[in-house]
Amino acid sequence: MIRSVLAPNPAPFTLDGTRSWLVGETLMIDPGPAIDTHVEALLETQPRVATILVTHRHADHAPAAAFVAARSGARILAPEGVLDDAIVAERLTDGATIECEGFVITAVATPGHTAEHFCFLTDGGDLFTGDTILGEGTTAIFPPDGVMADYMASLRKLRALQPRAIYPGHGPVRSDAVAWIDYYIAHREERERQILEELAEGPLGVAELRARIYPELQAGLRSAAEMQLLAHARHLADRGLVVPNGARLSLVR
Repeated sequence: MIRSVLAPNPAPFTLDGTRSWLVGETLMIDPGPAIDTHVEALLETQPRVATILVTHRHADHAPAAAFVAARSGARILAPEGVLDDAIVAERLTDGATIECEGFVITAVATPGHTAEHFCFLTDGGDLFTGDTILGEGTTAIFPPDGVMADYMASLRKLRALQPRAIYPGHGPVRSDAVAWIDYYIAHREERERQILEELAEGPLGVAELRARIYPELQAGLRSAAEMQLLAHARHLADRGLVVPNGARLSLVR
């Protein structure tokens, strides 16, 4: 039995809010933001919670873990650097397994969105993706902590696991897990193709690239789009395809 409790924190990057996932009667994944009403809803829905897993450190995923644990006595398992050592029972490592109510969950290191991000895969093929994969749209990769090369490797790593369904930190459940991961990979590859095509006409700054690639983007999202393009540009530079040219980017000829 998998249920979600939706936090009341909708925003452009959280979609309709953060989804805290409750697996069975005792396992909670990403308790979410430290909002009193959300913590109460979590404890009311899963009063027997005994284990809390956290995907990454962001304020819409991790902080409520401390409050749920303090009220319930549940143990917290989190990546290195997420929450205080005093309240974390165990630091996650890639491939570690957690047994719960007759099933096994494997912790999968998936850096990219953040350096410490983890996803969780049940032995039945259910994949809890935090912010690595959303239920709609695409996730944000903001340098310097967000690294596109790591993110693309993480997407391919998850695809190789052949998950059945995706339970994201934001947005709806995806029953087309592999196809959705393929879309995520293809989307990023297409964005890099667009960057290379634009730079073929001459050096451009990131803001100029954004104006060409996202010509109708509303003003409030332009900065975020430029950060995405910067993450892609760094990935292209690492592969020897693009080189910084002052404040601009140029193709390697």
